[in-house]
Amino acid sequence: MCGIAGIVDPSRAVAPDDVRALTDVLAHRGPDGCGVYAAGGTGLGHRRLAILDLSDAGKCPMTYVSPAGDVYRITFNGEIYNFLELRRELAALGHRFLSESDTEVVLAGYAQWGEAALEKFNGMWAFALRDEKKDELFLARDRFGVKPLYYHANGRFVFASEMKAFTALPGFRARMNEPLITRILEASEPWEGMTDETMMLGVRSLPAGHSMRVTADGRFSVRKWWETGDHPQEIPARYEEQAEEFRRLFLDAVRIRMRSDVPLGSSLSGGLDSSSVASAMAWLHRAGGNGLERCAADWQKAFVAVFPGSRLDERAWAEKVAPAIGADVRYSAFDPEESVRTLQDAVWAVEYVHGILASPVWGIYREMRRSGVVVTLDGHGADELLGGYAGYLDVPMDELNGRLYNDVHRTMLPSILRNYDRCSMAHGVEVRMPLLDWRLVTYAFSLPAEAKIGGGVTKRVFRDAVRGILAEPVRTRRSKIGFNAPLVEWFNGPMKSVALRLFEHRFWNDNPFWDGPGTAARLRERMRAGDWTYREWGDVVRLSIMLNLVVWHSLFVEQKRLDLS
Repeated sequence: MCGIAGIVDPSRAVAPDDVRALTDVLAHRGPDGCGVYAAGGTGLGHRRLAILDLSDAGKCPMTYVSPAGDVYRITFNGEIYNFLELRRELAALGHRFLSESDTEVVLAGYAQWGEAALEKFNGMWAFALRDEKKDELFLARDRFGVKPLYYHANGRFVFASEMKAFTALPGFRARMNEPLITRILEASEPWEGMTDETMMLGVRSLPAGHSMRVTADGRFSVRKWWETGDHPQEIPARYEEQAEEFRRLFLDAVRIRMRSDVPLGSSLSGGLDSSSVASAMAWLHRAGGNGLERCAADWQKAFVAVFPGSRLDERAWAEKVAPAIGADVRYSAFDPEESVRTLQDAVWAVEYVHGILASPVWGIYREMRRSGVVVTLDGHGADELLGGYAGYLDVPMDELNGRLYNDVHRTMLPSILRNYDRCSMAHGVEVRMPLLDWRLVTYAFSLPAEAKIGGGVTKRVFRDAVRGILAEPVRTRRSKIGFNAPLVEWFNGPMKSVALRLFEHRFWNDNPFWDGPGTAARLRERMRAGDWTYREWGDVVRLSIMLNLVVWHSLFVEQKRLDLS
């Protein structure tokens, strides 16, 4: 798991320092080392977070020579969880390996199967691979967009894991993409999966499940290599067998995601999803390993974010899970004052504006890194995949799968994946998501709607699949809170002074999106009174988006940090 960047320049040779300037901005994604390859008009850069094969043999950019003598080079961000199985298959076909990494398996797989290798990979990734014989760059992103990849093309082609890297380009000036920001403000909803545009004008995102080729003259083409709907799975007729198959796939998804040469942990909320993942890790060990291979010895740390005095606090539920799995639980209580102090760090990390403050998410992964945990298995994806939100109960059964498909691929999940990648990688922590194993996703979308919602219960098949694995009170729990910041309490507390200061900012008062002076005049007394309620949640969320945009503009466009003390 790392930060990657690179340049294809048809007009001049790329100097190593050109690439290093990009990767230096991404140092947080890879604190364990850096590497640069530059030759002619191509440069590849890498910041390393060492997880598989901690030796120098696992470093990037990595070079591979195929049995036929063809040369390939790669800069890779991600994990291929089935790399051990693929390595054995490739070795039988004559490939030789000089490392114990999954990166080398990607290279050998591409040398053997070309772009079809993507279909064989079970994992999350964004990579750029240079084919020396064809003199072209091949870039690809995983099926569901867990790992990010951005690019900027203006005479030369430049790519990076995060948008902030482009600010290191000579002559590049970050500007707002005003039409897109207008849509964000009007809709107050996620947009990540609905366009390849970004908030930064001229910077685009390679969509999930897409690949692209870049030729030596800087021209590029994009194609979609993955469509979930093209991979229906055979479903057992009986519901009990459907749940049993879900259980098998889920446990295997957890098993292969426990492969690591560094300590593992889990993010535990006390909800069904994260609790099931943490419990499955313990279940696999209790079952005598049950096929565990290359698993870290240190895997039992669980981290719980708590919000004392807030309706969002879930400590009581997490405490029902922890004893059953024998986890070393670390409770991280969020001080509202500190969350305000880290507001700008969180906006800088996630590179976007959103109604929910990212500070708590950013903070929990900081605690993981401070505790020595580098890889965490989390429960993201189940709500969108299996109808976990209360609103899904009102969706007609014949429309449910279509609604879920949209939420997984276009609206809700892409935004969540963006949040958690940026907040975790801001501290050099890798998040793995068993519930987004492609086998489980395609199986879930092949299930009838009644397997997901039935008898007033959400995520029905998941609940039945983890019977005997997960503590019963949590398995049958119906209340849902979600990992959000307690915005109402914070707006009535420490965020008051921040809002009042931002109301004075030049961008608040002179921007193309809202009447700054008039809006501030209406809101000042509300902020001073501190009497927001949860009935006004929509207004609070919109105000949060506006305040975040002021911070974003200051950090990325003005390139200066605000004094919010």
